[in-house]
Amino acid sequence: MTPKLLILWVTMEFIVNMIFYFLNASFFKTQDNMKQGLIIRDVIKGSLERSLIMVGLLNNYPQVITAFAALKIGTRINDNEHKISNDYFLLGNIISLLAAIFLVVIYTH
Repeated sequence: MTPKLLILWVTMEFIVNMIFYFLNASFFKTQDNMKQGLIIRDVIKGSLERSLIMVGLLNNYPQVITAFAALKIGTRINDNEHKISNDYFLLGNIISLLAAIFLVVIYTH
C-alpha cells in the first residue's frame, strides 16, 4: 500500500464513519442501540467491506461489487433478531460503495 493510498483510505474511513455515526443517531433514537461495542464492531465491519471493494476495483475486478451485494443480501435473510430498516441498510451499502469507488478514482487519476 502506497503512502498516498493509505492517506486516502484513512481519510475516507474517518469521513464515512462520521456519516454512519450521525445516521445511527437519527435512525436509532434510543441509546440502547448506540452501545460502544456495537459501534466499534460496525466500524471494523464497514472498513473491511470498503477494503474488499477497493482491492477488487484497484485490481480490475469490478465483479467484486456483485459479490459484495450478494454477501450483504445473504447476511440479511431471516435476521429477525437484529432487524434494521431497509432504508438504513440501503443507505449504508450505497455510502460504502460510493466511498470505495471514489477512493479508487482519486487514487488512479
